[in-house]
Amino acid sequence: MDQAEWMIGLVTSFVILVVVLKSKANMVFRFMIQSILGGILIYGMNQFFLAQNIVSIIALNPLTVLTCGFLGIPGFLLLFCVQILSMI
Repeated sequence: MDQAEWMIGLVTSFVILVVVLKSKANMVFRFMIQSILGGILIYGMNQFFLAQNIVSIIALNPLTVLTCGFLGIPGFLLLFCVQILSMI
């Protein structure tokens, strides 16, 4: 009976570990995708503003990419709202 309890505990621990690692990997993958898309959106908006002769350039640096990675689209909008408010 003691060996069966250890085996059940070991299998349960393994299943929990797999689920936790899978969810962590999903979060990391989502963060990377949001960071890349945020960088592309920042670059695209900067090019759009330059074509319109509007001086509103958000620097493409690790801080802005991390903001887009953590917050997603709302982070991207936040960066441009802060830039617009600083121009007023």
